[in-house]
Parts: sequence; structure tokens; C-alpha cells
Amino acid sequence: MPEELGHGPRLTDDEYERRIIELHRSLPPMPTKAQDEEVRRRELELAIDHRLGRDFPRERRDALWTVHQRVEKKRLRLGFKHLLRRLFGQPLVRDAQRLAGYAVDEYAKVLSGPELERFLGVPEGQRPALPIDTDQPEKKR
Repeated sequence: MPEELGHGPRLTDDEYERRIIELHRSLPPMPTKAQDEEVRRRELELAIDHRLGRDFPRERRDALWTVHQRVEKKRLRLGFKHLLRRLFGQPLVRDAQRLAGYAVDEYAKVLSGPELERFLGVPEGQRPALPIDTDQPEKKR
């Protein structure tokens, strides 16, 4: 993992966790769409401060927010597709792998190789591991 990226000091793990908890505690029980979007934006800002540095440039933060929104829309579509595929018994793995690759490619448009590695925790040139079971279940007869 790259040591120094030149974006100033980073939030420690404890600071990051504390601020994320504070952020969510400040939300009402049923947040509005605008409140939910604001929290997601602030979560991303905290992730940038934690992983890349507090002095990461504003214009690149805005570009990451745009990428983050595109990836999130694609993730939601994948979730809907997954529900449909479960109804028809088709596996999700290939789509999940495509989404992971898409996310890396989109973030790579804004971040350098070392920044991408620090931000996603994925060495340059590799795809993230999928947090899903890639073994296909046996079909019932």
C-alpha cells in the first residue's frame, strides 16, 4: 500500500469510525431523500479524508462523488436484476464481477494508481474480491 500520497494527514481509523457514527446518529429515523444523499456525500468525504488525505483537491472530490453516484445506480440495478434472476434461477456472479470491474474503472478515471490502491484497497491492475459466494448451488430435481 502506498505510504504518502501528498494529500495531507489522513483521519485515523478511530477518528473515521467516530465521525461515521456521529453522522448516522444525527439522522432522523426516517430521513428524506435529500438528507440521505447528504449523508452519503459526507460518508464519501470522510472516506476520502481517511484513505487519501484531508487535503485531497475539491474538484477531484466532486469527480469522485459523480463516479460514486454512477456506481451506486449500477449497483441498485444489479440488485433488481438479482431479484429477477433468483426468480428464474440464473446466477449473479458474472454481473457482480462486471460491477466490481466497472467501479474500479470509473474510480480510476479520477484517481492515480497509488490513490486507487489506497481508496479501494485493491493493488493496481487487480479487481476487488467479491463478497459473494461464487459456487453455484446445485439445482433441485
